[in-house]
Amino acid sequence: MVGGWWLVACTSHQPPATNRLIFATIPTMLLDIQVKPLVDDASLVNTLESWGVHLLRPTESAIQLVQLEPPTLIAALAGHAEPRLRESLMPLFLRQPELHQYVPEVATSLDGQTADILCHFYTAAVYLQRFWLSTLQLYLGKFTLLPNYFGQSRYHLPAPEAHFGEAGLRALANYYTERTGYEWLAVYKTAITLLLAQLSLEQIPHNS
Repeated sequence: MVGGWWLVACTSHQPPATNRLIFATIPTMLLDIQVKPLVDDASLVNTLESWGVHLLRPTESAIQLVQLEPPTLIAALAGHAEPRLRESLMPLFLRQPELHQYVPEVATSLDGQTADILCHFYTAAVYLQRFWLSTLQLYLGKFTLLPNYFGQSRYHLPAPEAHFGEAGLRALANYYTERTGYEWLAVYKTAITLLLAQLSLEQIPHNS
């Protein structure tokens, strides 16, 4: 955490990219939006910034920055090569839960592996939201509860209400740890810890 900016731990479950400016292919099947085949990292970071998720301080870019539409942003993050950007889906859904409305359509438009990434991090956000509900409400006020699109239908997890989300979160982490060997529960905890630290530093006033 530097100056309140989001610095998501870049875990080692993906080999480091040789080219730090990586482009993500955006599915052309998404409807009702202008989808460009390539999205630059600067536009991704700046769009996240506009939604209140501070990964890195936005910088001047030699290319024209684009404010991405929510479905394009979600698809680009899910298909990104860098873990820190894929994992930013969790704070994005926690900070802006109304974006849940785009998730089912985006998920069906993605290839299998990318769709799995989106389902994974969206579902982690569902259970993190339930577990940290009171704390998040202190900073954000009342907000929409994320619908459990995949937790039970895809992963057969306990309901989000079970043990305040902890049971499902641990089951989800175990599901992916068994398949990848990585400690996903630690990734989830890092995501929520950094988000709460950011919200605390921002000292968002809310009277409800």
